[in-house]
Amino acid sequence: MIKTFISSIDVAYEISARSFLNSLMREWREWSLVPAAQGAGVGPLRWTARFPLPSRGSVVEIEVVHRSSVGQHVFRLPLREHRAGAPSRALAFPEFAAAVANEPAIVGARAPDAAPTFLRRVFQSAANVADVLARAPGRSVSLRRDPSFHEAEQALRFGHSMHPTPRSRDEFTAEDSRRFAPEYGHGFPLRWWSADRDAVAQGSSREESAARLCADLAAGDPAIDPRLLAEAEGRVLLPMHPWQAARLALDPAIDTLFRAGRLVDHGHAGAPWFATTSLRSLYAPHARWMLKHSLSLRLTNSLRLIKGIECERGLMVDALLAGRVGAELAARFPAFQILGEPAYLALRGPDGAILPQTIVALRENPFRGDGQRPAAVLAALCEIHPDGQGSALADTILRIAGGADSAGTVALRWFERFLDVAVRPILEIQCDLGLLFGAHQQNLVIGLEDGWPREAFFRDCQGTGFVREFLPALREAAPGLDLEAGHLFASTEAAQIMAYYLIVNSVFAVIGAIAIAGLATEDALIQILRRAIEEIAAKEIRDKACLRFLMEAKMLGCKGNFMICFRNINENTDVIDPLAGYVPMPNPIATRPTEA
Repeated sequence: MIKTFISSIDVAYEISARSFLNSLMREWREWSLVPAAQGAGVGPLRWTARFPLPSRGSVVEIEVVHRSSVGQHVFRLPLREHRAGAPSRALAFPEFAAAVANEPAIVGARAPDAAPTFLRRVFQSAANVADVLARAPGRSVSLRRDPSFHEAEQALRFGHSMHPTPRSRDEFTAEDSRRFAPEYGHGFPLRWWSADRDAVAQGSSREESAARLCADLAAGDPAIDPRLLAEAEGRVLLPMHPWQAARLALDPAIDTLFRAGRLVDHGHAGAPWFATTSLRSLYAPHARWMLKHSLSLRLTNSLRLIKGIECERGLMVDALLAGRVGAELAARFPAFQILGEPAYLALRGPDGAILPQTIVALRENPFRGDGQRPAAVLAALCEIHPDGQGSALADTILRIAGGADSAGTVALRWFERFLDVAVRPILEIQCDLGLLFGAHQQNLVIGLEDGWPREAFFRDCQGTGFVREFLPALREAAPGLDLEAGHLFASTEAAQIMAYYLIVNSVFAVIGAIAIAGLATEDALIQILRRAIEEIAAKEIRDKACLRFLMEAKMLGCKGNFMICFRNINENTDVIDPLAGYVPMPNPIATRPTEA
């Protein structure tokens, strides 16, 4: 028997083509799906996606294994290019990506200028996927039991499922990824610095100062030598990401602080910390806090430097939730928890200004100890396996069902539970309290119990927005807070942002993962989603704009990741209005689907 060898780069191209094509198809409308040629009565209808490339005088086709109304298509290589009067030929994914990046009909007249940087990131992303497939082939959410938070954070291997360069990491070498990226599973100690107090900017919404919280973090680490604490006595300890610390050593402002003796490097010390799926946020089982660092590298669309205003917004949200608003949320949604970000530290430059490249923020850690309660970040649950069929979520549903016969019923019930613990609270919080959480897949963590959704955690309060119409009520509930410092959106704007982050990015990913595995139809799942929205709308809710938008709008907005990436836009600094980068997609919720 002849065995065909499939290399990790071949598999990486399959995975990369899926995210590349799905992001492209959301933004460019000239593609088409046509029935594939097949014999009469031979299996279900199959589809082919067609992409015209006018400048090449050709059309490229690829088989569509799963056709999706929520944009979660699955494809099977090879791509084939057709030209009139010539035989078709196989087109490798890198060649297709280069053809798209140089096609004015797709990317516009800037193609010659923007294509080189874009393609470098496309190929780097594919190489990173291939490397992790080769070096950590078995790393995924456990199928035999509910994973711990730590395990699930390391299980997201392929990155953003709707992005042309999901695993691009500018400034990271391959060795940097292998040491610091979560999917490789390695831990590393922090780099500890200490600084003169007047060289540090800090903020805290708790009784303890940020400096005190960081000192306690070091003192509570059983692997830290007490001599380090003694050396830093009277100074402010800074827990630094080791990669960022190495970069900052070359920064003239930091060098000035070191030379003046106002900043001291105590080296690597302590127990290992582990990157979460966001890469710049670190977790340690022993620690009271997770750490969110500025990193001087670009991941997908953004340079990952934290802004001072984001830190202040985190403090503001934490203070708001410490009062009447937080008490109401806890009473109404006991299975839903918002992870506070109550403190931050940063160095000041020689001119006294905050150096954003040095910011570290503290985030609540409810997953402490060896006996962590089972929980999985939603992105890891929904990530499609390399075979283009399964996912950790599908495997979890099959585990609950104990076999394929009842898996369909379990899938629908699992989805209903997910909506109850994660989606309903976030929608109601916006519609009734005016808080807008950017609940995309990497910001939602699902607590599990025997595979079932039991609770949900939202993280990244620094991105929280407020609905402008709710400001009077929020000011009354939390007098003295400068709510205008947050993201402020009109009700209609907030509706579109919520629709993208929570529904398109998160819920549609769940629908896709279940449907791709053949456990339920997308129509059946969309019916359940619509019914949940209708039930919320039937309540006495103050602002139903978002609910009406989801149920009635013909088109939803979604972030245009393909062109944002192609145009080399840094979302962290170049985007003021988030809606400006949205592109329309048909709303499958607006028309009641028919049960398949």
